[in-house]
Amino acid sequence: MKGVVMNLKKNKDRKNENILNDIFKEIRLLRKEVSLFIPTEDIESYSNSKRIKNSYKKALKQYPISV
Repeated sequence: MKGVVMNLKKNKDRKNENILNDIFKEIRLLRKEVSLFIPTEDIESYSNSKRIKNSYKKALKQYPISV
């Protein structure tokens, strides 16, 4: 009986995980759509552009972009 209950819990967990993954995919798509309407800025116009770039690169190494 325990095995059946555990299988049901695993199936429920998988369904929840799939739902979350679908939600995350949708959010990523929405972000991409919104980014099309927001104009991009030129980093060179900032006074500390090199510092900003270095900080961004450091952040990417520490917190890689998830796909």
